[in-house]
Amino acid sequence: MRILPVAAVTMYVGLAAFPTAAFCQTNDAVYLASGTGAAPKRGAIVAMTATEVKLDMSGVEQSYPVNEIKQIKFADEPTALENARNAITQRNYNSALAELDKIDVKTLKRDVEKHEVAFMRAYCLAQQAMTEGGDKGAAETALRDFAKATGGQHYRFYQTAETLGDLALASGKFDDAVKYYGDTGLAGAPWPEYKLRANLALGRAYYLGAKFNEALQSYEAVLASSIASPEINLLKEFAQVGKGACLAETGKPDEGIAIVKEVIKKNDPVEKRLFAHANNALGNCYLKVNRPKDAMLAFLQTDILFRSDGDSHAEALYHLGKLGDALNKSNLATDSRNTLRQQYAGSYWLAKP
Repeated sequence: MRILPVAAVTMYVGLAAFPTAAFCQTNDAVYLASGTGAAPKRGAIVAMTATEVKLDMSGVEQSYPVNEIKQIKFADEPTALENARNAITQRNYNSALAELDKIDVKTLKRDVEKHEVAFMRAYCLAQQAMTEGGDKGAAETALRDFAKATGGQHYRFYQTAETLGDLALASGKFDDAVKYYGDTGLAGAPWPEYKLRANLALGRAYYLGAKFNEALQSYEAVLASSIASPEINLLKEFAQVGKGACLAETGKPDEGIAIVKEVIKKNDPVEKRLFAHANNALGNCYLKVNRPKDAMLAFLQTDILFRSDGDSHAEALYHLGKLGDALNKSNLATDSRNTLRQQYAGSYWLAKP
């Protein structure tokens, strides 16, 4: 299948300016990620690209990098749009779609608002398709149509690329995921933290596609970063987990086990997503050295203690179904498969043989 928007969209140079007449409002609000509770930056949005948004603030133009923007509220947006945004924050995608259905897009005066509605609808469809089940093809088309309509000149561009990559993973299209996470997508962002996140995602895509050497290179790229912050350090812990899993697949399972155990030992279980990834990686390492009981215990850790990360929980359930059969634990096998089917109908792990 030929990849279109995000992998094919060329990143333009300079800001895409909006018609001045269409942006006469002065109460667009840009909320920055830093400083919880801080007042938003208010003005008229006059230009936007994938990397920055420009506001006219009483005749003074100010640019804000996209990586510092938490959200944008538009001056004349309908209440349903704000309701949908809040529902997405709470991961209530059915409610968000119901609110978006209340909006007559033709009545919106500005393209930026129409594009926001299109993105939010596509994003919700994708999240539904990856979790409870839904039409992954329709979600992909909606995201690609949004990217094409905005020509890559929208502050949601990199979020779109990442979501397309996640959707490709959930569909088992690992080569497509690599393209969306790569240099024409998420990794093309100019900010180091985005590039590190892209390398983590690339490592996962390569790993699931059984390209373990490429996956290891992606994880090593994260670990080689000289940047240090609590957020970056956490990304590096995820990369260590990925590295351990790759080593097990490339003939060094004992080294992989040691690396993953060290991550578990030195980190706080409050990082539930990290621990879910780590226990799954440990389980996969044990499978490589024919220790099925130890593998079962590792996957049970994810199932019982760290199930809040849906994709990791689905992976653990998949393996527990297999291990239940192998260890003559029929109840474990049946319960794991039923939970996987009921809770993760859209997961790659349900479709995996």
